[in-house]
Amino acid sequence: MAKRRVHLTFPGRLKDEPLLWQVCQRFDLVFNIRRADYTEGLGWLMAELEGDEERLQSGIQWLEEQGVQVAPIEQDVVQ
Repeated sequence: MAKRRVHLTFPGRLKDEPLLWQVCQRFDLVFNIRRADYTEGLGWLMAELEGDEERLQSGIQWLEEQGVQVAPIEQDVVQ
């Protein structure tokens, strides 16, 4: 199984959408939230996503299609 560390940024209009649950259900992924915050109009979180490499790619693409900005975390800044 592959792992990806990602930084997700959510616009305020998505704050009540269960996007992480949906991406995990649709693409059979496991997630671990390491840090998160929400201020009026903007939310972000750092997470590890784990699963089949192809499903990870598809899940990340799906999140982007929903309006989430996805950026890789290159270093282990979430320890």
